[in-house]
Amino acid sequence: MNIFISKLEKNEKFREYAENIKNNIGPINLSGLSDVGKMHIVAGTIKDARETSLIVTYNELQAKKLIQDLQIFLGEDEVVFFPKKEISPYDYETQSTELACQRIDALNKIYNKKAKVVVTTIEALMQTMPEKDVLYKNIVSFKVGQTYSLPNYETKVKTGIEELKQILIYLGYERNDLVESSTQFSIRGGIVDIGLTEKIGVRIEFWGDEVDSIRYFNLSSQRSNEMIDEITIYPAHEYIISNMLKVEKTEDVEGVLAYPKSIANICKSIEEKYLNNQEQSENNAKIIKENIEQIKNGDYTSKIDKYFNEFYVSQVNLLSYLPENYILFFDEMSKINVRRENIVIENNNLIKSLTEKERFVPEAIANISDGEFAKKNWITEIQKNENCEIVYMQNNGAYSNVNKYEFNYREINIYKSEMDILFEDILKWINEKKQVIILAGNKANEDKIIKILNEKEIPFNILNKSLKITDSIKCGLYSSEDIKSSLTTGFESYDLKMIVLSMQEAFEAEPKKKKASATFKQGEKIVFADLKPGDFVVHRMHGIGQFVGVNTITSENVTKDYIKIKYKNDDMLYVPTSNLDNVRKYIGGGDTSSPKLNKLGTKEWDVTKERVKKNLREVAKDLIELYAKRQKIKGYAFSKDTEWQHQFEDSFPYQETDDQLRCIEEVKKDMELSKPMDRLLCGDVGYGKTEVAIRAAFKAVMDHKQVAYLVPTTVLANQQYEGFKERMSDFAINVEVLNRFRTKKQQDEIVRKLKLGEIDVVVGTHRILSNDVEFKDLGLLIIDEEHRFGVKDKEKIKKLKNSVDVLTMTATPIPRTLHMSILGIRDMSVIYEPPQNRRPVQTYVLEYDQEVIKEAITKELERNGQVFYLYNKVEDIEKKALEIDELVPEAKVEYAHGKMSGKQLEEIMERFINKEVNVLVCTTILESGIDIPNANTIIVENADRLGLAQLYQIRGRVGRSNKQAYAYVTYKRDKLLTEVADKRLKTIKEFTEFGSGFKIAMRDLEIRGAGSLLGEIQHGHMEQVGYDTYCKLLDEVVKEMQGIEVKEEQDVQVDINISSYIPDSYIDSGSQKIEVYQNIALCRTEDDIQNVIDELVDRYGNPPKEIENLLEVTRIKELARNANVVKISQRASNVVFYFDRSKYNPDIIDKLVKKYEFNVKFGAGIEPYVTLKVNNETDKKLIEAIKEFLIFVSEKGEE
Repeated sequence: MNIFISKLEKNEKFREYAENIKNNIGPINLSGLSDVGKMHIVAGTIKDARETSLIVTYNELQAKKLIQDLQIFLGEDEVVFFPKKEISPYDYETQSTELACQRIDALNKIYNKKAKVVVTTIEALMQTMPEKDVLYKNIVSFKVGQTYSLPNYETKVKTGIEELKQILIYLGYERNDLVESSTQFSIRGGIVDIGLTEKIGVRIEFWGDEVDSIRYFNLSSQRSNEMIDEITIYPAHEYIISNMLKVEKTEDVEGVLAYPKSIANICKSIEEKYLNNQEQSENNAKIIKENIEQIKNGDYTSKIDKYFNEFYVSQVNLLSYLPENYILFFDEMSKINVRRENIVIENNNLIKSLTEKERFVPEAIANISDGEFAKKNWITEIQKNENCEIVYMQNNGAYSNVNKYEFNYREINIYKSEMDILFEDILKWINEKKQVIILAGNKANEDKIIKILNEKEIPFNILNKSLKITDSIKCGLYSSEDIKSSLTTGFESYDLKMIVLSMQEAFEAEPKKKKASATFKQGEKIVFADLKPGDFVVHRMHGIGQFVGVNTITSENVTKDYIKIKYKNDDMLYVPTSNLDNVRKYIGGGDTSSPKLNKLGTKEWDVTKERVKKNLREVAKDLIELYAKRQKIKGYAFSKDTEWQHQFEDSFPYQETDDQLRCIEEVKKDMELSKPMDRLLCGDVGYGKTEVAIRAAFKAVMDHKQVAYLVPTTVLANQQYEGFKERMSDFAINVEVLNRFRTKKQQDEIVRKLKLGEIDVVVGTHRILSNDVEFKDLGLLIIDEEHRFGVKDKEKIKKLKNSVDVLTMTATPIPRTLHMSILGIRDMSVIYEPPQNRRPVQTYVLEYDQEVIKEAITKELERNGQVFYLYNKVEDIEKKALEIDELVPEAKVEYAHGKMSGKQLEEIMERFINKEVNVLVCTTILESGIDIPNANTIIVENADRLGLAQLYQIRGRVGRSNKQAYAYVTYKRDKLLTEVADKRLKTIKEFTEFGSGFKIAMRDLEIRGAGSLLGEIQHGHMEQVGYDTYCKLLDEVVKEMQGIEVKEEQDVQVDINISSYIPDSYIDSGSQKIEVYQNIALCRTEDDIQNVIDELVDRYGNPPKEIENLLEVTRIKELARNANVVKISQRASNVVFYFDRSKYNPDIIDKLVKKYEFNVKFGAGIEPYVTLKVNNETDKKLIEAIKEFLIFVSEKGEE
C-alpha cells in the first residue's frame, strides 16, 4: 500500500538505509521492529525493485503472518510462499500433490519475474533441489498464428505436434484422456489440453502446425471461457527427468552444464552404488531391485528423494533460483539458528534410527545433514556471494560488524471490549500530531467506524489507493473497496509519527472470501463418466442389466453404435446410442452387494416399480398430511433482524460459504412466518451447520424466547455448549447445559431457572425431554441428528414440535436430485460446499509397514497431537490396539467399535476429547458430529477394503486446525493376480487426486446416506430399482399427492438408414464417447443441441458428418414427440411413422393426402401408421423430408 511506503521514503534514516542497499553496502542489521514493522520496511525497500527478493523465517506459521502483512503493503500478486517439501523416510506409492504444486508455482513465478518477494522457511532453504537449467531448459511458448515446431532430440530435425507430447512428458505432465488436474495433458487430434492449476487449463488448437487459437478452460466443466493470444508452459513439478536427451553434458560458452541423466543411466548408478559397492540386507536389496524396475517403467517420482544424488548429480538450493543482485532478508536470526540446529539434530537422529534398523536412508534426508546449512559457518558462505545483499531483521539486539539501523515500532492489538478507549486514544493521538490510518477490512466494519467517528466528532478523511496522502490528513479511513483484508496487527511507527489500526479484528476476525469451487456446481453431471464393462445399469423400460460394452454395427453401408446390456439368462439388449437417455448407471442403497438382474420380455420390472411406488405413497402420504397440518397451526412470528443480530453475525470469526448464507436466510425467513417452522438442515461435519443454528437461536432470544438444543450424546452436548457460550459471551445471554455431567443439585437449579425464564439457551441430551423440565416460553427447538434418538424420545419431540419452531440438523450428505424430489414434502436447506480455508492434508499411499506406523504415531505425539487408527475388523480390534500399544509404548491407546453400547462409546470419546487418550483404534470414525481439532494424523489399515468415498470422508476428519495434517493410507500386497492387484492399487492411488471416479464414489456415499432421510423407507426398495428410478418414482408420487398431473415422456424409436455414431478418429476414449452420447440423448430443445455442439467444437474440434446425423436424429425424436409419433423406421425409399393410438387424430389423413398425394399410404391397427415415400439419395434429403413431415403433422394436428 503505497501510502505507508511514501511516508517511509520521506524519512531520512530510511533513505540512508535504502541508499546503502542500492550501493550494495552490507550486511545491514535492522532492530526495534515489530513483525508488521519488518514487513513495512521490506515493502519500502523492494517497492521499485525489478528483481525478486527473499525473506527467510523460522517456521511456516510465522511465514503465513508475514505474507498476510506484505500483501497489504505490496498487493496480493506480488508475494509468493515457497513451502518445504515433505521428505518421507519410507517407501510410498504416491502422495498428494498440493505442496509440490505450491512449490513449482513459486519457482515459476520467480523464473518469469511475476513475484516481487518470496517468503520461505529455513527448513525449505536447507533442502536440495535440481539445477534451475534442468527445470527451465525446455519450457515452450505458443502464440496464435505462429507455426509451431520443436527440435527432435534423436535426429535434431524440427517436427510438429507429436514432438509436443514428448516435451510435455519431459516437463512433468502426465497424459490422460481428460485433464482433471494441474499435472495432466491430453491430445485429441489437433487439440492439446494442458492443466495449469487445479481449476483452470489451457486449450491450444492447431491447424496443421500452426496455432489456430489458445483459450483457457474450466477443468470441472471442460468448457472454454477466455481467448488469449499467447501462453508459456512451465514445468508441472520440480522433479524433471529426461530420457529423451541422449547427451549427459553439453558444452556452452559459460562452461559445462550438467543435464539430467537418462533413466537407464540413473538405474545403472543406483545399482552400482547400492548393490555392487555396498553390503545390503536381503530385504533392502529386494526393495532396491524393485525400485529400479519401477524407475525403468517410468514410475519414478516417488523414488526421487530416495535416490536424489543419482537423479541429480548437480544440486542447488532455493538461492540459486533467485536472479542476480537479490536482497536476502533474515527474520529473527537467533530463532532461525535455533530452528536450523534442531532440524540437523532431528535429521541426524532419524538417520541413526533408520541405520540401526537396517533401513534405507533417503539421500534427500542425508543431504540436509551433509549440506552447507548444517555447518556452523553457513551464513559466512552466503555473505561471500557478491550478488546478494543481506538484511537482518530483529526485534532487539544487533549483529556486530554490520551497518545498524534502529527503527522504533510497536504492535497495537485491538480488543472488542475496549472500543470506547480506542476512540478516545485516536483523539489523543491526533492532538499529539500523530497521523492515524484506519483499515476497516470490510464494508460492515467501514460503516460502523464511520458512524462512531461521527458520533465522537473525530475529523477524518475517506482514503483510496489513488489519493496522495499529505501530512494535513490527521485521521484517514481506508475504504474496504481498496483494502479488502487486514494486517495481522496494527502498529505505531515512532519515527514516522504514524499509527495504523487494523480494525477487522475489532468487529470481525478472519480471512477474506474465497470463491466457491465449481466442482460442487458440477457434481450432478457425472452419471456416465466412469461406466465400465461389468457395471450395472438401469433401463427405463426393461430394468436392471449389466453393461457389456459399446458395439459398432455396420449393415448395408450404414454404421451405428449400440450399447450392449446383459439381462437374466444371458439375454442381450442392444440400445441405440440415440436412446441413451433411457439408461442410467445403477446406484443402490446398499454397500457392495450386486443387484438382481431383470428378465427381458416379462412384467417383472413393472411389478417391482409399482411395489416401490406403493411404499413411497404411504410414506409421502404421512409426510404430506403432517406438512398440511403444520401449515394450519398458528405459531409465533419472530420479528425482523435487529441491530444486535447484525452485530452478532458480524462477530463470526470466519468467512461464511455461499451455502451457509443461503441456509441462514431460509431459516430466518421461516422464523418470521406465523406458521411453526419445521426445517431440515443437511451438511457434512465441519460444513458450518452449528453457526446456522447459533444465529437462529440468537434471533429467538432477541424476541425474549427460550431455545432448546437437543443432541444425542453427552460429549456432543458439552462441545456444543462450549461453542454457544463462546459465541454469545459478548451479549447478555444465559447459556446452560443439561446432561449427566451436571450434579443432581445443578440439574435441579437449571430446571428451576428454565421454568422461571432465567435461562435463554439450554443445550442437552434427552434429559431435556424429561417430565420435570418445563420452559417459561420456548420459541425454538434445535435437534441434532434426530435419527439417533429412541422411539420414546421421538414421541416427546413430536409433541414439542406442534407449537414451536423446529430446526433439525443432520450430517448425512444429501444428493441434489433427492433434495429436489423431497422439497415438496419437507422444508430443506442443504450445505453442499465445505469451508475453503482448510489446510490440505498431506496424504501418502503406501504398503503396510510397522516401522512407518510407529514413525507416524510418534511424530504426531511429539507435537502433542492425537491419532485416529482405522481398523475395520471388529473381531480382532482389541488385538490390534495391544499391538500398537507395544509398538509405541508412550502412546495411550484405546479402541472403539460400533458394537459397543452407546454409553461405552461416549466414555471413550470423552477421554479422547479430553486428551486422556491419544491414539484411538476404531472401525469407523465414531461420533460423526464431533469435531476433534487436535487429531491431525489418520492411519488407515487395509484401505483397499474401503470405498474411495469412505476414505475421503475419513480424511476429512483431520486437518481442521492450523497444524499440518497427515493421512497414511496403507494396503497389504497380497499374492494376487497382478492385474487385480494393480487395479486395486490404482483405485487407492486415485485417492490423492480426486478425478471423476472419486466424484462418482462420493455420489454413491450420498445415496447410501439418503435412505434414512424419509424415515420409514427401507434401503431394500432403493436397491430393487436403483437410485435414479427411485428418485423419479418419488417425484411422481409427491406430484400425484399434490394434485399435479404427471406426464410420462413418450419414448420414440428412430431407425433410419443413416450412419449416426461417434468415430474413433474423433473421440477415442470409451468413457468420453458414452458421456457425449448421453449428453446428445438428453437434448430436448434446440438450445440443448447448440450447447452440445459448442462443447464438441470446443473440446474435440468440428464434428464429422456422422455426429451431425446423430444430432439430427435427436431433433427428429423431439419433433416426433410433438406429433405423437412413437416410432419411425425406414424400408428402402419408404419411411413408416407409427402413431400413439390414444392421441391419433384420423382427420390428419385428408390433410396429408392434399400435401403428399400418392406419396403417402395409411394403415390402421393397434398402432396406426403412415408410410411416406421419400427422396433418400442423400442423408440430408432424407432427414429434411422426415422433419418436414413431422412439423406438418404437429401443426395440422393442432388445428
